Amino acid sequence: MLKRIVLVIFILLVLLAISGFLYMQKHPLEGKKSADKASDSLRNMMTR
Repeated sequence: MLKRIVLVIFILLVLLAISGFLYMQKHPLEGKKSADKASDSLRNMMTR
């Protein structure tokens, strides 16, 4: 029973990783924008 639960969680994580990777391939600009926002907020926190 425990093996089945672990297997299902592992499969879900793999599917999530693959779908996220494909989404980043289709929408690289959106990913960069969100990454830039995160880095900008980090820079603002560091400069304060």
